[in-house]
Amino acid sequence: MIILAVTSIVVLILLGVAVAFAFGVGAFFAMMGVGDASLVPSVAYRTIDSFPLLAIPFFLLAGTIMKDGGVSTRLVNFVAAFTGRLKGGMGVTLAGASAIFGAITGSSVATVSAMGSIMTPEMEKRGYPRRYVAGMVSVAGLLGILIPPSIPMIVYGIAANVSISKMFLGGIIPGLLLFVMISATNLVWARNQPGLRDRDMPLDRDEPDGQVPSSRVSPGLRRAVRMFVAAVPALLMPVVILGGIYSGYFTPTESGAVACLYGLLVGLLVYRGMRVKTIHTTLLDGMLSTAPILVIIALGGAFARALTMSGIPTSLALWIDEVGLPIWALIIVLNLFMLVVGMLVEENTAIIVLAPLLMPIVTAAGIDPVQFGVIMVLNLGIGLATPPMAPNIFVAAGACGVPAHQMVGWTLRFLLFGALPVLVVTNVVPWISMWHM
Repeated sequence: MIILAVTSIVVLILLGVAVAFAFGVGAFFAMMGVGDASLVPSVAYRTIDSFPLLAIPFFLLAGTIMKDGGVSTRLVNFVAAFTGRLKGGMGVTLAGASAIFGAITGSSVATVSAMGSIMTPEMEKRGYPRRYVAGMVSVAGLLGILIPPSIPMIVYGIAANVSISKMFLGGIIPGLLLFVMISATNLVWARNQPGLRDRDMPLDRDEPDGQVPSSRVSPGLRRAVRMFVAAVPALLMPVVILGGIYSGYFTPTESGAVACLYGLLVGLLVYRGMRVKTIHTTLLDGMLSTAPILVIIALGGAFARALTMSGIPTSLALWIDEVGLPIWALIIVLNLFMLVVGMLVEENTAIIVLAPLLMPIVTAAGIDPVQFGVIMVLNLGIGLATPPMAPNIFVAAGACGVPAHQMVGWTLRFLLFGALPVLVVTNVVPWISMWHM
């Protein structure tokens, strides 16, 4: 029945059926094979009946509040004030703003959507092709799941019984490396683009609150200071979130609620990008972003529970031990496997299923669960921007107003020269994800 369950999931996903429904069918067949299919609803409910999982709706709502409240535009203004005068500086601005935005929302897709819609018109006016911007932002979205807080790391921490706080710290250096690699790839490309006008379009007047500078860049320190002062409330949000977690004032879950409250206060009272009468719309958007993820986690968790009950993870670990694969070969196989899964399955679903399946193998091989968690999140994140499923590509295409097939080439280039080198280094150098341990 397990084979039938896996086959049904693969076939349904390839047919375009909703991922949650596909895993629901798979969970039904899998549970039928190990016990009673009627257990699926109760197991699915217990999967999401978890206090740490409350962080997911909170952080997604915080991202929506940021976008509606004008926080994201202040972040873009701030980064542009320091990088905009470089040739290719607006690309660095995109990467930097994505990193800061991701440090608040914890979501790759939310980062792609927000940064794509804000940055595309500005970068296009400066000579950047839309397809280039879309390809870059689809990969820059990975910063949202590496730099803490990160929703996939929360899911992994729950599924693998690993400290979420340690996972957050483990993603910092890989996230910063990814920012550097994306920026460097952009700057190398920009050197041979005479049509870029980053340096030639200085800002000559202040912008109205909540708007990105219209095709102009800061001419000097005064502008940079002004943008910094305007961005201070936004920049304090990740400081409050992470500072509160690691100082012991609140848990990662409670930090999500703090982020929502802080974002509301800033959006309503400081930037005034939100109005009391529009809060219900923001709440609705946050709910619509959360519901599909939680349904997928619930049914994916039921399927993963059935796999565990069948004894497959333990049997797989014993088989690999008998084969006697060297550690480097095992790491390569695991990475390739997770990359392929990431191309086909939504990230949080994949984590819920793969973490309990692979953890016995990882433990037996002596790989630290925190390092493996960062590697898994990065692998599956690359899958978010890799066809055929590639939600980041389709979100970026919509946000940037460009057909998806026109931007795929640029997405793959940023993956090849940006994300894959970081993945290799994270595998080879454990300290990068375990510096805090």
